[in-house]
Amino acid sequence: MKRSFEQDLADAVAYHGHLCGGQIIGTRASRLGLEYFGIEDARTYRDLIAFVEADRCIADAVSSVANCHIGRRRLKWHDMGKMAVSFHDLASNRAVRICSINENRPETELSADELVAFYNAIPDAEFFKVEEVVVQLDRFDLPGKPLRRVKCEVCGERVLDGRDVEKDGKTLCKHCAGIDRYYKVLTKE
Repeated sequence: MKRSFEQDLADAVAYHGHLCGGQIIGTRASRLGLEYFGIEDARTYRDLIAFVEADRCIADAVSSVANCHIGRRRLKWHDMGKMAVSFHDLASNRAVRICSINENRPETELSADELVAFYNAIPDAEFFKVEEVVVQLDRFDLPGKPLRRVKCEVCGERVLDGRDVEKDGKTLCKHCAGIDRYYKVLTKE
């Protein structure tokens, strides 16, 4: 690989805002994924998609180190609450899932150097479970411009890339279909 662990970790920490165990785990997992596919320079490689399984620090490290960003449709988030990431290489159509299985945590507050040394003392084979997987990926999930745009017949908002739902003969967004209601519109009186 063109970059060292220290360079990747420094970039991940700069992106995330502080050093923590999740940054170290995400940096190491990302480097394992890149090595698995023989990717020398993530900054120039455009065929890698990452699926992170937690909305935690690991996601920022993966984004930074593997150069997979949500806005480029190369970072997908599936909130499973796990310190895990799957990498799918479009060029080879292969995927690998890397999950932290290590239960060791520092018992006391450590300096940055001590924290890095603590986690780096654990070999990859004891730190991660690595397994080949098949990733569910359809054409609407791929990087690039939207393949489909429709208008929700209830709220009138545009829905991209097959995220719409057919219900009672209408084309709806997931919110109006009652599938994903993370917000509620407050009515003005």
